[in-house]
Amino acid sequence: MGVKIRDSRLVTSPSGSGISLDHCSDVSVANCEIARNGYYGVLLAESKNVSVRGSLIEANDLSGVMAEFLFNGNENITISDNRIQFNNGYGVETYAVKKGKAENNHFEGNGNHAIQQKISAEKFILLGK
Repeated sequence: MGVKIRDSRLVTSPSGSGISLDHCSDVSVANCEIARNGYYGVLLAESKNVSVRGSLIEANDLSGVMAEFLFNGNENITISDNRIQFNNGYGVETYAVKKGKAENNHFEGNGNHAIQQKISAEKFILLGK
């Protein structure tokens, strides 16, 4: 892996995400607390070979993890074995990810939807809050 983020607290950004990866590759995020941020917990855009594992992703103002589509989308994204809870949006929200996996995550109390994650093949660009 090119970048390893491990055993870190990425919390309380008043108007940003805990982690924002834009045009990045070969990134591993593991055993982190990503909580109480004013935007998404984890925001991925145009990135590839990214894993988010074994982390607490909690109480962010929008979704816990967002993989958005801008031009080409994200590729080879793995979101697994996380506790994703009490975010105002979905626990996991993705758009047009190529080779994406979201598995073995524990969800509780995210958003106002019965489903806790939204995995979409559609190519949407989301703007603002």
